[in-house]
Amino acid sequence: MSETLIPNIELFIANIDPFSRLPEVLFNRVTSTIKIIYLAKGEVIPPPQTEEDKYLFIVRTGAVEQRLADGTLRGCLEEDDVFGFSLFSDSETRYQIKAIENTLLYLVPAEIIYHIQSHYPEYAQHFTAKPEERIHSAVKSRWSDINSSSFFNTVEQVSSEQYTQVNADDSIRMVANIMRAKDAACVIVKDNNELIGIVTDTDMIERVIAQGKSTELPVREIMSPFPITISAQETVFDAAISMMEKNIKNLPIVENGQVIGLLSLHQLFQNHRMQAVYLIDKIKKSVIETELANYMPERDRIFQELANDKVPADLISTLLSTIMDAVNQRLIDIAIERLGPLPCDFAWIVSGSHARKEVHILSDQDSAIILSDQATAKDRVYFQHLAMIVTKGLDLCGYELCSGKFMAVTLKWCQPLSVWREYYKKWIKSPEYERLLHLSVFLDTRVIYGNKQYQNTLVNEFKEMTSHRSFLAKLIRDAAENRTPLGVFHNLVLTKNENNEKTLNIKRYGINIIVDLARIYALLAKSDACNTKDRLIAVNQAGLINDATLKNILSAYDFLRSFRFSYQVDMMNKGEMPDNQINPNYFGSFERKHIKDAFRLIDDWQQSAKMRLS
Repeated sequence: MSETLIPNIELFIANIDPFSRLPEVLFNRVTSTIKIIYLAKGEVIPPPQTEEDKYLFIVRTGAVEQRLADGTLRGCLEEDDVFGFSLFSDSETRYQIKAIENTLLYLVPAEIIYHIQSHYPEYAQHFTAKPEERIHSAVKSRWSDINSSSFFNTVEQVSSEQYTQVNADDSIRMVANIMRAKDAACVIVKDNNELIGIVTDTDMIERVIAQGKSTELPVREIMSPFPITISAQETVFDAAISMMEKNIKNLPIVENGQVIGLLSLHQLFQNHRMQAVYLIDKIKKSVIETELANYMPERDRIFQELANDKVPADLISTLLSTIMDAVNQRLIDIAIERLGPLPCDFAWIVSGSHARKEVHILSDQDSAIILSDQATAKDRVYFQHLAMIVTKGLDLCGYELCSGKFMAVTLKWCQPLSVWREYYKKWIKSPEYERLLHLSVFLDTRVIYGNKQYQNTLVNEFKEMTSHRSFLAKLIRDAAENRTPLGVFHNLVLTKNENNEKTLNIKRYGINIIVDLARIYALLAKSDACNTKDRLIAVNQAGLINDATLKNILSAYDFLRSFRFSYQVDMMNKGEMPDNQINPNYFGSFERKHIKDAFRLIDDWQQSAKMRLS
């Protein structure tokens, strides 16, 4: 090959996955051995007969089709597509290549691929024929920067072994002096050498100074008893999620029943731009709705910082869910302060992504109220006013009204427990389309305020009915109507948006399919889990999906969610409104290939679920 062509080839290949991830020396070796062939429309390359005939193909321009020996059409490939992986696997597939338009192909010789597989095992997985192996490597590569910057380190690696402990009977005055002398924001409280509580500088302010308590009282009077702890071997990622979900800033590290360290929120995020997590404290101290709304740009900045840093989607969603919980709960408090004391017992439940703790930057509000069966007509009027204040407040804070009106402000979704019982019974016994829609919304629920027993009552009463195969068969038939956007030849099928532009709706045709199937399998397993990943793990433990399926679907789910966040934050960085309709021009070679891999894995699982449960 002429050396004058190499720069052009390098420029093109540098943007093609998996070549874009090779080290420079290996990349240069690949590009220097590439062959170039031109195929006129209708021209054919027969299946390889010898090792010297084997190549990995890259479509530079044009399009080709693959046909098996019996004439069956295997697939169609277009510009930037890479194919031929199966020729270098144990399950080699031989096929004829035919140009369906004038085409220019780059050919990477077999000896180079074998060289990579044998001498560079860390890159070999990128040249596999199996989509599940490619998607696993894709997820790892998206998180490679995070792996080196501590999210997947153990708690032991980032925590401090230096911590301050006091005795439960020490006076508040003595403990305050110790904290000041050691510049400690938190101390461990022990009794007979056992951890029984913690005290923070905030506790000193809110529980001593603000309440005018005597500083001669024992510190056990103001400590937070039985604190949540964490093992030294758990990951920073797990610790971060635990702290976000429980809104705590300090975690004692316990090994073999003994405290060996203390992990603080500051230590956890000091190398990341996440100090804004203290936004939750501001939310809890807000007085009116407009004050809450003024904090929401800070929420958006948190999302942008995390997504730009390629923080795992789980952590981003957990943080956004925690913020949404705090806003919702504070609005309920504001409504109660405005309307007067609660007239009866109730539960405010959230549903959808909010309930699953999978909130994203576009999550709307889905909610309902379960009232005590003793609620009077006057009581119901009170809660209608409460729901109006909360719903309007959430909308003001950027959580849009649910287009389907699945909100507590809708009279139908603000009812006593007995009415909710009848709702579920009717939905389960006669699951026509509208009732299936209602049920799918209210199968993902979580109480964020009030009496949690109301929801537990509903879940436990109908667990047997919802796990019955005849009922699940109806759910799976409904879920199977939503298919991944893969064409007959595994090319991406785009749909037109409201502006008549072709886009890929990654939420509807990818993420939601996994969410729906995880819900159905969780019902079969009689699992109480609500979060999608928790459900998948639960059904795996119940023996309903094997380890390989669990790994494949989790990888596909992680990749699609991370890709969506990357796309949305890029739109925000440009000053545009984010959405789920992804412009195909945004796809690079890496994204397009692995989106297809993810969709193949989802499609396989969907078909398997349909056969098993229908």
